[in-house]
Amino acid sequence: MAKRKYDYEKYLARSKKLKDFLDMYKNRKATHRAYKLHLVKYFEHLGIKDIDQYIKDTRQLDKKEKIEYLDSIEKDLRKYWMELNKETNGKTPYVWLSAIKMFLIMNKTLELDDVYISLQKSGHGNYAITETKTPTKEELLRIFSYSNPESKALFMFQLTSGQRIEQVVKTTFDNIDMKKDCPRIYYPMAKQKFWVKTRITPEAKKILEEYLEQRDKFIEIRRKRGDYLRKKELDKNRLFCMDKSTANCIWTTMVKNAGLYKLDPNTHKPHYGTHCLRRYFLSHFGDETWGDFFSGHITARNKEYRRYSDERLDNEYTKHVNDLSIFETQPDLSGIHEELTGLQDENKTLNGKLNDLRLQVIELQLKLGKEKEKR
Repeated sequence: MAKRKYDYEKYLARSKKLKDFLDMYKNRKATHRAYKLHLVKYFEHLGIKDIDQYIKDTRQLDKKEKIEYLDSIEKDLRKYWMELNKETNGKTPYVWLSAIKMFLIMNKTLELDDVYISLQKSGHGNYAITETKTPTKEELLRIFSYSNPESKALFMFQLTSGQRIEQVVKTTFDNIDMKKDCPRIYYPMAKQKFWVKTRITPEAKKILEEYLEQRDKFIEIRRKRGDYLRKKELDKNRLFCMDKSTANCIWTTMVKNAGLYKLDPNTHKPHYGTHCLRRYFLSHFGDETWGDFFSGHITARNKEYRRYSDERLDNEYTKHVNDLSIFETQPDLSGIHEELTGLQDENKTLNGKLNDLRLQVIELQLKLGKEKEKR
């Protein structure tokens, strides 16, 4: 299927059924956009001009008409599914299948459940298979060299707390206790529908405090930059006044500037997305089970840890603070640099003296040769 531009508004204007369906998802922007994109592509691919005529209420058809109509719909679905799977990877075919399934059900085009199940089972898998990588400390230092105080604090917060980026950007001042050396972070509700208690390192705390001193400046810059697009005011109770997409864009820019941006050839997703910081936490935290607990992985083996006191959690996290240190473990190379510079200067002096000695030896050899000729 060749790439092309689609006039989405034209389709919405021509089809009341499509417009009514998408209106159901107007408060879920990502779903609304995805369903609109996939449905318009599908009907354009089929060459359907009148969507409202094409989609029929199968309850109103007689038996023969119903069978013929459902057979034709199934044929279209299977053909498009095969072509879509050849052209795309990951979740894309399943997003389309979800969109067309919900659209047909809403419009009472029923009795296709076996088709949906069959298509889903014949696909390539529900999840995108991206070759995700965990950066090394050297690569992280390279990426962070392109950060500002805000982005440095944001991503060090994620790296040392082990949280997902969407959880980090939702962090409010109510979620964090900065009085401790390893500040306590508490989320009453996280992705798994459980509360999460985690910490950040003293190094990350210091970076966060430096950012908070300048926070108003960054908020004002972001407010002015997005005033004409923003539909609601920035939530100033958040530590970082941005949404998930903004945080991802900032991280992507840093990775690109560091020369480490690379896409998976199959899924076209970056090897180093913001999730690589969570992976770094999980792979470097000294105790795997405690790492799962602090990152919010709720499993059978760490549910019991939820009964421990905050003091016990402080102690367990503090044991592995050095494992997550990025900047403070870097040695001060200034003295070594000066020493090397001194050695280089001494080397130049010695080379000069050696050259002088060579010249003296040559002169002596010439004198000896002349004396021999006289004799």
